[in-house]
Amino acid sequence: MTKQSADVASPSYDVLIVGGGPCGLAAAISLGRCGVKALLVEKHPSTSFHPRGHVVSARTMEIFRGWGLEDAVRARGIPHDRNQGVIFVRSVAGEVIGEIRTYADRQRNRLFETYGPSTKTSCPQDVLEPVLRRAADAQTSVDVMFGTQLQDVVQDALGISATLATRDGGTQVVRARYAIAADGARGALRELLGVALDGEATLGNQIGVYFEADLWPWVANRPNLLWWIYNSETVGVMIALDGRNRWTYNFGYDPIRNTPEDFTPERCADIVRAAIGVEDLPLQVKDIRVWRMQARVAEKLRVGSIFLAGDAAHPLPPTGGQGMNTAIGDVHNLCWKLALVLKGVADESLLDSYEIERLPVIRFNVAQSVRNARRMEAAGLGGIMKTHEDFCESDIARMRDAIPGQREHFEYHGQTFGYAYRSALVFDEGTSAEPENINTYDASAAPGGRAPHCWLTLPEGGPTISTLDLFKDLRFTLVAGRDGQSWADAFTKAASCAGLRSQAFVVGASGDLRDHMGAFHDLYEISPRGAVLVRPDGHVAWRSRDAAPDADEAMNRVIGVFASNRRRRVTAHPSHHQPEVSA
Repeated sequence: MTKQSADVASPSYDVLIVGGGPCGLAAAISLGRCGVKALLVEKHPSTSFHPRGHVVSARTMEIFRGWGLEDAVRARGIPHDRNQGVIFVRSVAGEVIGEIRTYADRQRNRLFETYGPSTKTSCPQDVLEPVLRRAADAQTSVDVMFGTQLQDVVQDALGISATLATRDGGTQVVRARYAIAADGARGALRELLGVALDGEATLGNQIGVYFEADLWPWVANRPNLLWWIYNSETVGVMIALDGRNRWTYNFGYDPIRNTPEDFTPERCADIVRAAIGVEDLPLQVKDIRVWRMQARVAEKLRVGSIFLAGDAAHPLPPTGGQGMNTAIGDVHNLCWKLALVLKGVADESLLDSYEIERLPVIRFNVAQSVRNARRMEAAGLGGIMKTHEDFCESDIARMRDAIPGQREHFEYHGQTFGYAYRSALVFDEGTSAEPENINTYDASAAPGGRAPHCWLTLPEGGPTISTLDLFKDLRFTLVAGRDGQSWADAFTKAASCAGLRSQAFVVGASGDLRDHMGAFHDLYEISPRGAVLVRPDGHVAWRSRDAAPDADEAMNRVIGVFASNRRRRVTAHPSHHQPEVSA
């Protein structure tokens, strides 16, 4: 990185986002919804052609719900009736070794809908990214420039100067106060910053084949999302993209025996036919992607005014589908904090919490992904970690016995919802920061964790909404018990004095919201006089299980953590804040 900054740079932005994949596009949407002036640059001329990642966790779907994108994403994903589980076979047309039914089937959806209003889906990256790009383009404060490559970045006391190569062959220098490196594991920005990645650089070498073939005769009555293939010609995993015609097949290769160039479209077509078990199957290879499975974490997530997010900070194995979801979690944590600082409400020390809060979550997700991969490998189910040369017929019996023990690889509600943040922005009650159980989620409103889902009803016959629908963008939200009006008043006054965008709700028969199922007080573990404060990212910042001797003092203390550049306090008590809520 150059050490001297440019004297003149135009135009100027609040935030430069480098990378136009799901992570960068999510950052652009989040910043745009907060009114932050941002520029996103992506070196490729368009969104991804290869399907790449596909798992969209229930928590990410909740984030998309808050942005008004949940229905669009689900509509472009695989239909739920074609996403019923995971199957292990000798080939698609061949013998079944074992199966795991996942929560995507309709019966189990009803069982788990109490976790939240949104459910996990599978939406391949080539159809997800255009949805996100349209949403980013729609943000009036955001400029999106594909076909534009970062060449250099210079930092100084006022921010950064970035030199960009534009699609017309010219160069442009832009200024920004901050930057987000969302340009992937092989992106330029982390390299320019000199930030090292720690961990395992090569867990396996893979080929990903995106192909089209009508497999309905073999899959119509077996609507599985993942097909793990084991035979002497190929070992790998096939992913259903639409449940009938669009597929990817990922398999490992030995770099001592083969080079990536050896996998021509013709050879890949033969390998895919071996995986399906139909020698004369008509198919079209659409794309071939060479990739390396790794499990690494950046040694730090911030260098001056630049923040690392997504694969630029943590390339991880696909075993568990955590990559894109962890990336979107990164920027969901970061962007509202950047907005508060840029708007002058908080001072820059608030941004230190990004690394403090996200690194433990990132490390846990990377480690769990590795555990999933190692568990599969130990059971002879290595899939993309092994090649067909490693296949042994004698392993089949061991594989059958081991398949039931792989459930947390594919069904992990505790990992999705059960993590908690720890930083100066959380009034910790001493609960665990890591999920106690990977498979199941025990809802809790303890500070640091995701505020639990609970159905509420607007007064006078209004619609039923989730508590999660209250938490979005730059709003700080206080939800109080039915006798907690004093908390609502104190919070509204403190937030107004601090310049925070806020809303307060009393939940009860005569309150702002009605408790639709009668679960709110028990679920949030507060008395009728208690209250919970939720951050814009939906994580609980503070909880009082009951009333306090001085609600004003308590709320001023809590709000002061977020709004360091506080306005002069006023003595007049404002009228009760009229809640802002939409169905």
